[in-house]
Amino acid sequence: MAELDELLLTSGNDIPFRMGRCSIHQPRLNEIAYIGEEKFHVGIRFLLFDKDRLQIEDKSSLENQSNFHIFMSVVNSAEGAKHKADAILVLTLLFPQAKIKIEKDKILLQLENFESSVNEYNFDEFQDIIRQMFCLNVMEGESEFNPADAYAKKIAEKLKKGKQKLAEKKGEGQKINLFSRYVSILAIGLQKDINELMQYTVYQLFNEFERFKMKQDFDIYIQAKMAGAKDLEEVKNWMDDIHS
Repeated sequence: MAELDELLLTSGNDIPFRMGRCSIHQPRLNEIAYIGEEKFHVGIRFLLFDKDRLQIEDKSSLENQSNFHIFMSVVNSAEGAKHKADAILVLTLLFPQAKIKIEKDKILLQLENFESSVNEYNFDEFQDIIRQMFCLNVMEGESEFNPADAYAKKIAEKLKKGKQKLAEKKGEGQKINLFSRYVSILAIGLQKDINELMQYTVYQLFNEFERFKMKQDFDIYIQAKMAGAKDLEEVKNWMDDIHS
């Protein structure tokens, strides 16, 4: 996987999608809010379909098929209608200037002066970009960010198992609210206007939230040391590289 430039991600600029001959927009939180956080999480994980993450017994018959071929088969099936609807909602955020049409062998992007597509040849690059852009390793607990959003992970598990029902709620009122929770925490913790935070991209939100946590941990550590506490576990300097 080619690592995207950290400054490019932090800037919030559109990301060049070279093999697609276009750019992928980094949607702001207030844009994601139009479709809702739950539909966003479900749709983005469907776009990141990977047969290698299926249960072993589920993928034995898929070895000779690419991720894209399986993905398009599901999208164009009657059983995949719900997945397809959520995926299209996310695609409208990623390609706001394009008319999106799901065809048999590609996702057609009809732009003002030309056509592009997500297809079998550029699907891996497309997935790499959105995985990094939306910090999917973060939400799945695969890095030191680890916000431990159990419900988002649960949806990923449902997709891996090929369940048609993508989200079963345990307990009344449970829902995905990771982004709104982080915005609320930063608004109080950093005394920022919520409307300002809603202009952030997902990458910017996670970056600032992790830096905020590091600063808090570091301040508590220094205060404890100055008070004479012993045998403290050393914490990372809050100004260190987040992504190292």
